Amino acid sequence: MERSKSRSGKHAVRDLVLLASSKGEVREPHPRLQQPARPIYSRGEAYHVYIDVPEGWYLVQVHLVRNLRGHVKGYIEVYSNTGEKLFRAVYRKLKLRYSEGNPQYAWIVQRVADYLKLPVKNINLVPHSYRSMKK
Repeated sequence: MERSKSRSGKHAVRDLVLLASSKGEVREPHPRLQQPARPIYSRGEAYHVYIDVPEGWYLVQVHLVRNLRGHVKGYIEVYSNTGEKLFRAVYRKLKLRYSEGNPQYAWIVQRVADYLKLPVKNINLVPHSYRSMKK
């Protein structure tokens, strides 16, 4: 987990972990172990966290970077309780787009975006190959 910004304040990084249940609930986890780490930028803090994920829950990692112009980009990854990566979506130019994984877990990314109140003007979480199969 990380929250840091550059000395000038023009660049910033936010890296956080959330838990999502199979029923749609999203919450912040309580890490069982938290160790300090070196942040990417000079101002701020970073931690390595160890989290126990209960059965029926998914671990969601969110990584967002704000650049000089104030544009935010990053990714949201969904992991199973065993640590297997299930889905990845990228966030760029206010758009949330499929990157890799099984699209049946796209609803988790959508719930997390709502929970974080990310400004999204377009959501495309289904890959092209899946859209052509449904026709």
